[in-house]
Amino acid sequence: MKKTYWILAFFSALALGQDRNSLFENAEPKSYAVKSVLVQGEVQNPGYVGLDSLPLRSSAIKELGMENGKQVFKGAFFVTGYSLYDILDSKKFKKDPENKFSPPVDLYVIVENEKGEKATFSWGEIYYRNSFDILIAKTIWAINPSRAKTKWALPEEPRLMCGSDLLNIRFLSNPTKITVKSFHGNLPDEKPKDIYSAEFKIVTSAGSVSIGEIGSSAEKRTLNNVRYGHGMGFKDVQNLTGFRLKDLIELRLNPGDVRDSIAVVSAKDGYRVALSASEILNRNDNQDFILVDRKGSAEDGRYLLFEAGDFFADRDVRSVEKIEFMK
Repeated sequence: MKKTYWILAFFSALALGQDRNSLFENAEPKSYAVKSVLVQGEVQNPGYVGLDSLPLRSSAIKELGMENGKQVFKGAFFVTGYSLYDILDSKKFKKDPENKFSPPVDLYVIVENEKGEKATFSWGEIYYRNSFDILIAKTIWAINPSRAKTKWALPEEPRLMCGSDLLNIRFLSNPTKITVKSFHGNLPDEKPKDIYSAEFKIVTSAGSVSIGEIGSSAEKRTLNNVRYGHGMGFKDVQNLTGFRLKDLIELRLNPGDVRDSIAVVSAKDGYRVALSASEILNRNDNQDFILVDRKGSAEDGRYLLFEAGDFFADRDVRSVEKIEFMK
């Protein structure tokens, strides 16, 4: 009778372990005490944001690092925590009065910890796409393989983790401060009728290069896109074929600058967007920025910047004239 009892208990426990379809929460979780984060910079009401009042977001995240010049897989995790989207949502942006460009697409944020380590994000990658996978972990599970004996080590401290990043260069331990900034560029006194630019310039700390015709050896992608603007709503449906922006840039930027640099993409009419270097060069979701050579006209320009991963079309830039990288 006792033997029968233990057999039944074994199969009951086995059944309990299989009563969920989730493949993510299959290990013991680890929780962290995360209380508040300071938000400062170009916001109306700088100060601390209490995290306990914010909604919890969840994302499955793979972590890939670099060791001795080689890519090393660090683990797979299911993370529940507080997104940058929600942390910043209560802090309405307020641009410096010197910045006369009103749209928020030239904003960016710097996340920092007490060690002074920093990671940079564009406002667009937080607010113009489904971005709840950029979050500070409150609870984390290791997604251990079911048949192998591998068990991934969990972080000792709460971390900022980024689900769409290829390398973990923006995974930041124990973040404590977020600074909101904007790019202070020039605006023309009057909007020019002719915004055509036959070439565009890429500017980095190492110098600049002008690109006119993009060689046939560069990879092309064709994308179908339903364009929806934040202000005016539905625009149109487009079939776009263009070049990956990262292919034109990655050999001109120091890899060590990707973590905390921004790129400002601008046109003659003053329209500009701030992008993080990481969202251009370090993503694993295949939603790359595309440059479409439309040959174009004076009114429409030539090279169109298109962001495949955005919900809104506000970061599209007509007739790109310059792409400038800076710390």
